[in-house]
Amino acid sequence: MIVCLCHGVDEREIEELVAQGADSLVSVGRACGAGTDCGACRGQIENIIEEACEAEASCAKRRLRVA
Repeated sequence: MIVCLCHGVDEREIEELVAQGADSLVSVGRACGAGTDCGACRGQIENIIEEACEAEASCAKRRLRVA
């Protein structure tokens, strides 16, 4: 499913970026541009990041560093 219409980024691409280390809206935006134009997809991107991080222990470690 396409998440960011402005840049043509789909949910799978965002999930792959999270698996590679992207753990915030900013890092996803830097990697693929999603969420950097109109902003309509930002909430959905954040939800995808959160769901993907819940499935990966490495994201929990990154969140601890930020907190």
